[in-house]
Amino acid sequence: MTKLRVATRGSRLSLAQTEIALNTLRKVEPGLEYELVIVKTRGDIHVDKPFKEIGGKGLFEKEVNLAVLEGKADIAVHSLKDVPSQVTPGLVLAMTPPRDSPFDALVARGGAKTIWDLPSGAVVGSSSARRVAMLKHVRRDLVFKPLRGNVDTRLRKLQQGMYDAIIVAEAAIQRLGLDIEYWRIPLDVLVPAPSQGIIGVYTLGNRIDLVELLGRASHRETMILARAERAFLSKAGGGCHVPLGGYAWLEKGALRLYAAIASTDGSKKVSIEVEGSPETPESVGILAALELREEARKAGIELENP
Repeated sequence: MTKLRVATRGSRLSLAQTEIALNTLRKVEPGLEYELVIVKTRGDIHVDKPFKEIGGKGLFEKEVNLAVLEGKADIAVHSLKDVPSQVTPGLVLAMTPPRDSPFDALVARGGAKTIWDLPSGAVVGSSSARRVAMLKHVRRDLVFKPLRGNVDTRLRKLQQGMYDAIIVAEAAIQRLGLDIEYWRIPLDVLVPAPSQGIIGVYTLGNRIDLVELLGRASHRETMILARAERAFLSKAGGGCHVPLGGYAWLEKGALRLYAAIASTDGSKKVSIEVEGSPETPESVGILAALELREEARKAGIELENP
């Protein structure tokens, strides 16, 4: 194979994720040569604007994938949680390295170890509807304020005293090798975003050579989880403005999926758990979505149409 052209964003975290994907690929193709195609997205440029104003879900995905569609790159590397359940026709999810932590993390100042240690009125930074609504459900007395930018920027704003605590993905802390104290937020408090902790590699479906190569390098169990969670997201009608979470795992030969949704103000929250076969992960995801939609309807929580 000639040199592989790899489309990615240029942030430190994106480059770390790309290196993880390439290291996984080198295990089946040791002599692989590559060049990075750095794409600056609207999300990278307009760091101070809310997601909703500049495109919402898919903000960091579309322009990176466009490099592949336009023939400027061979593959695109993403944090899979940022990729909408429906991607541009012609592209396929061809590879997932082993999953990193799916959980969210609370990073706080002032010695707080958990969310219950924060004083009433403490300011918590997050621009995620899911994180804000589900944390409001357990701590209505906290003040939640928007927070965007890369992980380094968020941590700097925390250290500068703009926030008392911030919420970031534990996988981001691990991938960047940050030596900081944090609290892994339990599943019953904050359900991860579908595919959080998973790196997704996309290519053109008609590039049989690349689909085959990436398929050989892909981590089978992680791909099963990704397929289940993405099917769940697609059928549940979740977007980046919907306080929706879903997390799948394999246990004793079965595929399990736990999901929850909260009202925007955090006053209501419902959750479900389903089990099925890892041979049909999409079916498990769809079943979870249908059950959650029904429980949300009973509770009076509105969901978008899928």
